[in-house]
Amino acid sequence: MRSGYKEIIMVTGIAAAVFLGMKFILPVVIPFLLAWFLVRLIMPAAAWLEAKLHIKRVMAGGFLLVLLTAAVGIILYLLGSQLILQICNLMANFDLYMGKAEQFVENCCTVVEKNTGIHAQAVEKFIYDNMTLLEQRIQVYAVPGMLKNSLSYLKSILEWLGVVLIVFVSFMLILKDYDKLRDGLKKYGVYDRIHKINAAMQSLGGAWIRAQLLIILIVTVICVTGLWLLGYPYALLMGITIGLLDALPFIGTGTVLIPWGAFLMFTGEFWYGVCLVVLFLITNTLREFLEPKLIGDRMGIYPIAMVAAVYIGICIYGVFGVLLGPLSLMLVIEIRRELRNEQEL
Repeated sequence: MRSGYKEIIMVTGIAAAVFLGMKFILPVVIPFLLAWFLVRLIMPAAAWLEAKLHIKRVMAGGFLLVLLTAAVGIILYLLGSQLILQICNLMANFDLYMGKAEQFVENCCTVVEKNTGIHAQAVEKFIYDNMTLLEQRIQVYAVPGMLKNSLSYLKSILEWLGVVLIVFVSFMLILKDYDKLRDGLKKYGVYDRIHKINAAMQSLGGAWIRAQLLIILIVTVICVTGLWLLGYPYALLMGITIGLLDALPFIGTGTVLIPWGAFLMFTGEFWYGVCLVVLFLITNTLREFLEPKLIGDRMGIYPIAMVAAVYIGICIYGVFGVLLGPLSLMLVIEIRRELRNEQEL
């Protein structure tokens, strides 16, 4: 019994330490962790350039980092410009889509009246009153809040630019003294423990993150391509939105595609709606097929535990909890496993 209480206390302590680290320490050290990750990523190519072209490793690494940043920036610019264009077009045609929505509401109310006897005008009034109330709340709270926080948005942009600068400077300094830093860390006894936990996290957590990002990318590409083939004018915007929703296990692509397809079938665009439902079946089947192949049984964690970790992570960490929640769970498991192994020695 005492051992059971001891286990509960230890796991609780580890979980509390992981939460405090993720919540308060990680945001502070993440620029340096990102710089270390970039060094590990670019180091082989920089060493090759140093050996073949006799360019100093720092210069080669800096050049490669600039190329990588430029490539990512160009991709983000092209995607961002298309997204902004589609958002502007969507806002320009907003009245048209509202008219279609009103027509859909009228049709639904007519069906309700035929089947239940409730007057269509009463149902329409109820729906429009609630829509008007929602619009008023948005105007009262959301719009002034956006204008009020405009300066904070500008401040956030400047802070992000500062973080980018810190990452770049840290990258150059770590790259310059990488061997010395690594040898210096090895002198500390805690290094081996952290190295083992880090290796396990890279094997499990890294595999999970890579699998999820790959699946999200594939689902997004399929959705964008499918909507583009169907002639949907906002294929990129909607495809990316659906792909991001697919990252949430309790939402998924069906949250958008199934109601959308049903709406189109109900309003007369039957085959268009069928194509959206087929698109959902393709993406859902693809995820169900790829996830076991990419991750397999290496996680050793029940799926319900991962869903709970995502939900709790969102509640604790916000949007980034989609990743930080499962990573926190895996970190708690690996730390406890490492401590148990040490106790058995």
